[in-house]
Amino acid sequence: MAKLNTGFKRWSLDCHDVSIEVMEDLGLSAMDDDSNSCSNPSIKEVQDQIPEPAVKRKECSPIAPSLVTMEFSEDDQSCDSFLLSKRMRVEGPPGIDGFSRLSDEVILSVFKWLPKSTIAKCAQVSKRWKRLSYDEVLWRRLDLSSTCLKPTILGTVLLRGTQVLRLAKTEICDPIYPASSPPPQECPSYQNLQFLDLSMASISTQGLYELFATCRNLKKLSMEHCIVDERACKALSKNEQLEVLNMSMCYGVGVVELKWIVEGCKKLESWNLAWTDLSPEALQLLCTSAPKTLERINISGCRMTLKDENVLSLCQRCPRLVELDISDATAVTSTCVNYIHENLTRLEYLAMARCYNVPLSVYLVFQRSGLLYLDIFGLLTETMLTTLRTKLPNIEINKFYFSSVARPTIGIRRTSIWGLKVRE
Repeated sequence: MAKLNTGFKRWSLDCHDVSIEVMEDLGLSAMDDDSNSCSNPSIKEVQDQIPEPAVKRKECSPIAPSLVTMEFSEDDQSCDSFLLSKRMRVEGPPGIDGFSRLSDEVILSVFKWLPKSTIAKCAQVSKRWKRLSYDEVLWRRLDLSSTCLKPTILGTVLLRGTQVLRLAKTEICDPIYPASSPPPQECPSYQNLQFLDLSMASISTQGLYELFATCRNLKKLSMEHCIVDERACKALSKNEQLEVLNMSMCYGVGVVELKWIVEGCKKLESWNLAWTDLSPEALQLLCTSAPKTLERINISGCRMTLKDENVLSLCQRCPRLVELDISDATAVTSTCVNYIHENLTRLEYLAMARCYNVPLSVYLVFQRSGLLYLDIFGLLTETMLTTLRTKLPNIEINKFYFSSVARPTIGIRRTSIWGLKVRE
């Protein structure tokens, strides 16, 4: 048997070395060498079909897939050759954005849902956003209670046309207005403020003076537990449209301060002066010169200074009173109750808690009156209270613990002042 040629370069048999008979006995048939035949693949083609071992690529820093593309060289058949490059970011048409296609009204309706701090940041985006962020529609109602306002912040807020402002328990630093802003007297935006709550606020008398000298259209104001002086009250008296004034527990209220208010604020309907430590002279001025438009007044806390004659002067001066609170007036007597019954025919609420010199039998004069509520805490036992309620079936006795005269918030409603929401 002829030996096989082991030095072949192709997968074919050499017919000159091996007999055809032997090949037929082995079940093989000889084929002619045809390099151009498609049925006889070359060694290179067979090698190309053999999978090559995986090549370990070099590690590189992670790049976002959306920003990277791999480019292979056409001349190099190896998969190892690739290039990392950043994809060009597709930008929109120059000078055009989504908000530019929206009207001012639509953008303002979106801004209304944002917190005030976010709206202030929006003013730094563009000139248009700054103009829209300062629109008074977004700043009509504002609640800055329990915060600390640095100098000129309050003036900047008022410059945006705020109408309802709550500053309860707020620390307000001087000065109120920035020096670079227009003069307060020449800017109409400052005149938009109508409802202001300064209850328990920390503000100086100079700050009150600057604020009242600028805001001349106040309708309802609360200064509970604030310090006032003559300059602040004189500036306050320029608010001729003032209807509600809460000065309970204010410090510095004297004859001169009251004089400016009663002479300037002729349209007062509700006034709270509880626990202001009024002197006898101040009480005399108040009872004889109070605005005739008053319908509700609270002068409780005048322990030994309020007399029967003061109550008579007040009833004659303000016959339209429907709510009167003279609690803790230990110097008044039963004569005071008769004065009230005879002169205040429209009275609906009377508070005389802890008026110890008034006998309980005197209150029976209200059996035939329009009185609806009577608070006389500290005077009755449970048995006496039951008996008095039987005698006065149409009057609610000892229903309200605290007075609501001129107060901006009542009960648990802390998101509104005088029924107006401050948080939108």
